[in-house]
Amino acid sequence: MDELKHELLGKSYPNEIQISKDQRIIDVDKFLKTQFIIVENWTRDLVKCPGYVRLLKFRKAISEETIENNNLIKQ
Repeated sequence: MDELKHELLGKSYPNEIQISKDQRIIDVDKFLKTQFIIVENWTRDLVKCPGYVRLLKFRKAISEETIENNNLIKQ
């Protein structure tokens, strides 16, 4: 979790981020804060934690967006 916090916190993000077909983040700072609170209070297997799953989806979405933006810049 420390690695995920270091990777995601303290950075600038777009106002809205689509992390899946049915999930769109409209307040990234609040989203991250809430998900990390959920994960910190989770007492069972981490991979089953809904907050952890959403954080992984968020990380994947911003990685894909970065790749798309880099491809647009190169063209």
